[in-house]
Amino acid sequence: MIDDRLLVDTNALIHQLSGDDRIGSLLKGKNIHISFVTQIELLSWPGYTAAERSVVAGLLKAFVITDASEGIKMHAIDLRIRHKLKFADALIAATAIHLNIPLVTQDKHFHRLKNEVTIYWV
Repeated sequence: MIDDRLLVDTNALIHQLSGDDRIGSLLKGKNIHISFVTQIELLSWPGYTAAERSVVAGLLKAFVITDASEGIKMHAIDLRIRHKLKFADALIAATAIHLNIPLVTQDKHFHRLKNEVTIYWV
């Protein structure tokens, strides 16, 4: 059976919310996971009106949101040491690695993780 789960990075969701059809097509029919980091980044964006923030909060209810377990924290520490990733990026990548699911992103700096996690570039 092919795993239909994907972990989606914040930037990919921002582009989807902005109407990027490529991302919507990739995510259609999938079980979408996000890191708690993505939840925080999306809901704390200062450019939202209260109404827009409410819409985004409603959309996030359709996703599986993964908090930082001890395993995710250990993966994030390792990624920061070995690849010099930013804190938030390390947590997001560590979540995909820990869950053993592909990461959907537009951030090119994740390229250095290509041997550790399947990455779908959008």
